[in-house]
This record gives sequence, C-alpha cells and structure tokens, in this order.
Amino acid sequence: MKSALKSGVAAIVLLAAVPASAKTVTIAALPGQVGIPFYTSMQCGAEKAAGEFDVKLTWDGPPDWDIAKQQPFIDAALQLKPEGVILSPTDSGALVSQVEALEKAGTPVITVDAPLDKPVETQSIQSNHYLGGEAAGKAMGEVAGGEGTFVVVGMRPGLPDIDARVKGFIDSFSKANPKAKILPVLYPETSSTKAAQQVAAAIQANPDIKGVYVTHSAAAEGASAAILEAGLRGKIKLVSFDADPQQIRDLRDGVYDALIVQEPYQMGYDAVKNLAAILRGEVKKADVQHDHFLPSVVVTRANMNEPSIKAAFYKTSCK
Repeated sequence: MKSALKSGVAAIVLLAAVPASAKTVTIAALPGQVGIPFYTSMQCGAEKAAGEFDVKLTWDGPPDWDIAKQQPFIDAALQLKPEGVILSPTDSGALVSQVEALEKAGTPVITVDAPLDKPVETQSIQSNHYLGGEAAGKAMGEVAGGEGTFVVVGMRPGLPDIDARVKGFIDSFSKANPKAKILPVLYPETSSTKAAQQVAAAIQANPDIKGVYVTHSAAAEGASAAILEAGLRGKIKLVSFDADPQQIRDLRDGVYDALIVQEPYQMGYDAVKNLAAILRGEVKKADVQHDHFLPSVVVTRANMNEPSIKAAFYKTSCK
C-alpha cells in the first residue's frame, strides 16, 4: 500500500495550456548537482513542462553540491539574461542576496529541493523534509525495534533541508523509542567514500548497532557498502532517503529496509509550469503561495512492485 506524506500547503492552480498568442519565455535552471538520478529526474520533469508550455530552458550545474562550484554556473546563466530562474541553492544563506537582487530587478526565482534561509524568492518547491524524517523514524522502529544503538548520517551542518530530515527522524524515533541510543550525527558531505568510512568506524565501535538512517543517496551508497563489508546485511537495518536505481536493487536484495522517496520529476515540472505562467502574466506574483510542498513516498519490499510506487523511482535519463 502506498504511504504518502502530504502537506496541507496547496499548489497554485495554473492554466493547463499555452494560448496560441503566448510568446516563448526563457528560463535558466540551475540544479544543485548534475549527474545523479535525483536531479536527472528533476530535469526530465522540467523538460517535459518546457515542451508543453513553450519555454526555452537551459539546465546546467556542478558535479558536486558546493556553492563554490555552483556559483560559476549561476554567473554564466545570468549573463544570458533569462526571464526567470529555477535554482536549487547549495548554500541557503549565501544565495539570499543574489536571489533578492534578481527579484528586485524583475526576474522571478523559484527554488527547488532546498529552501533559502529567508523567503525572498517567488516560490519554494520542495519535499516536506521534516515529515520525511519522521516517516523514516517510524519505518526504522518497525524494522529494527526500539532498543540498541542507531546511526544517523547527514550531509554537513547548516543545510536546512538535510537538517530537517535529521531532526524529524531524531524527534520521532527518540520519542517513540526512549530506550534507543542515537549516536552523534555523521557528516560525510556528498562523499560515499567518507560515508562508508564513518559508518564502518561506527559499526566497529558499537557492536550493538541495530539501524542506520541516511538522509541522501550519496551517503547511502557508502553506508550500504559499510554494512555489506561488515557482513551485516539484514542484521543492521538501513533506512534512507531517495530512490536511485542501485538503491531500488539493494532494497529488493535486502540491503535497505525502507526508502523515503521524493518527487523530483514533479518539482522540475511544477517549477517550469509555474514560472512560465508568472512570466506570461497568467498568474500574479502576489497570488503565488510561497511554500509548495510535495509528498514523499515510503517504499518497502512489501509495496515496491505496485505501479504507483514504481512510478516514483528516480531516472538516469529522460529517454
């Protein structure tokens, strides 16, 4: 059965078709990272909407989640003076002033995946990260029980989306399982190698580890490798965000026990659709609801073959 985590925040209702007289609009999309299934899925949704709503779309970003690597792509895109911008902010604080300047100059910005520290953009489209963390905590309790030691893997401190996934898990799991011990959060950045090393060290130092919760796919790759290397597949329960193809295969094979799957395709689609409508004056900026939360899906071996669940799995190409 499909488990969806839904927000009470409604999306804005937009026109379903482009009027024949509407001009092509230009939008620059700046993902936080390219070459990973999450953002490939988002790109597929964005390109689908671009075709439907007569948008000239560019899509370019860094290979790693790093503001120093993303900034040159931002600068290059803005030199072309797009009418609108879709941005996945790799630094929620440093990019506030740039987005604020774009908005004041008349260039609407929609952020996707991660929010800014201040709501200066026209709209923010993302998962409800805290609720996703809560769902992970519930899933972990169901598969691992409420006693023993547990590991939480973040990315780096100060990222509002990842921090919310961490907090949601810790809040819900510790409340429901007061006898459980949660170790200090591990921060491997986006390095699967660092994640493998950190989780392996935690396993060696804590032989009673019952479960590992991971907040993003890059770290999940390392965490799963550490569990397999220790010969503890199925004994240490693994719950993670995301649904890369390898994660889906590993869920089927018993490496993972649950995945918290986001909707990156819909993020990309909605961002292009909404921004095109704003640029054409079909929707006034003042009428746009800032927070547009998309549901997440809890995927387990029990439900992973359901068509509605399989549709949420991430893509490696748009073909």
